[in-house]
Amino acid sequence: MTLDTAADPHAEVVPERPPRKRQKRRRRRGRLVDRPRTPVELELTGFAAGGVAMGRAPDGRIAFVEFGIPGERVIAEITSEESSYIEARTAMVLEESPERVEPRCEYYGRCGGCQLQHIAYGEQLRLKTGVVREQMRRIGRFEDTEVDAVLREMIGMTDPWAYRNHMRFTVRRDGDIGFMEHGTHRFLRVDHCEIAHPEANRVLRNAQGRTMQTKQLTVRVGEHSGESLVQPRLRWRPGRRGNVRSGQQHYHELLRGARYRVSSPAFFQVNSRQAERLIELVVARARAVEPRLVADAYSGVGTFAVALAQVVPYVVTIEASSAAGDDAEVNLAPYDNVRRITGTVEEQLPALNPQPDVVVVDPPRAGLDASIIETVVGSDVRRVVYVSCDPATLARDLRRFVDGGFTIGEMQPIDMFPHTQHIECITTLDRAG
Repeated sequence: MTLDTAADPHAEVVPERPPRKRQKRRRRRGRLVDRPRTPVELELTGFAAGGVAMGRAPDGRIAFVEFGIPGERVIAEITSEESSYIEARTAMVLEESPERVEPRCEYYGRCGGCQLQHIAYGEQLRLKTGVVREQMRRIGRFEDTEVDAVLREMIGMTDPWAYRNHMRFTVRRDGDIGFMEHGTHRFLRVDHCEIAHPEANRVLRNAQGRTMQTKQLTVRVGEHSGESLVQPRLRWRPGRRGNVRSGQQHYHELLRGARYRVSSPAFFQVNSRQAERLIELVVARARAVEPRLVADAYSGVGTFAVALAQVVPYVVTIEASSAAGDDAEVNLAPYDNVRRITGTVEEQLPALNPQPDVVVVDPPRAGLDASIIETVVGSDVRRVVYVSCDPATLARDLRRFVDGGFTIGEMQPIDMFPHTQHIECITTLDRAG
């Protein structure tokens, strides 16, 4: 959560907004209906993690407001109340921010996939950078001057639409395809997604109303390879036009000239265009200290390891997922300077011999286990390149590294998920002295 960056940088610390609860509903005549929402007038003065604006309710409680923008005065409907804060949804804008734009998607506000389409893209980048800044101050307990010295402005996209190469749809028994409506258990049929890759939308269009043998439909697209993966295997009526191939076990994608095999259950970046920039930044920061050995922890299908193997003498990868490991075996086969280790980072990193000069970590949203940080602090590692998808756990972990003798060299946010609340950040840490 962050306060408005234009406001007093030493303003009060407010409580963290917890994960959004499902909207409470009550039963009337045998059916569930929404509870009435209480309207309240609010001045929005800040922006919080989760992609919501912030204000102060008339009774003094902090208000987290969906679909608002700092600087606006709105009528908001309260959707949830706690003793110290309320959650609300913008119902009417009384004084509009110059950064407010018309959302491109017809489902925006009902579908929960995007939170920021009502904000001009440049302002989205500024607000997201502000979230990183505030989490570093509030959770990491870093001073403003420390954060300002290392935090860079977020790297955005030239065209922040039609980028998402991995879509997971809900399928109803009648064959309709869509998502669950925002904050409810209601189904929302969707015929086109503005942030999805065109090939994913083509599959959606051709499968809509015709896919009744599954509850979920997964589409993965190789933007640069032209390949795709559709799961599960679908059955089509003979002679029908518009059928799509399905049931593939894997597909391939090309990033910075390298070919990656990706299996259905394996993780891969959902934005191929920004993934290339992410790889470029990670490799440059790892290579800058002229390491002999780089450890790629949480290595997945080898996204970073493939690029690192081309520019450093030796690479060791650590990955627990067997599916990702099978893909990595294929992707890393051309490189004889890579050693693959299957297992958890907690178990395998302390056992590495020789010890790496640089460790690249790309953990899940929960961040790093404290034991991993202790291992790195107690080792001969000179540099850590930390790729994070959650500013809160990143700030927590950076405090532990700094307390253990590392210094933060640079924090570079990169927008992997335009129009959504999600934030990716690459941080470089060096051993002090």
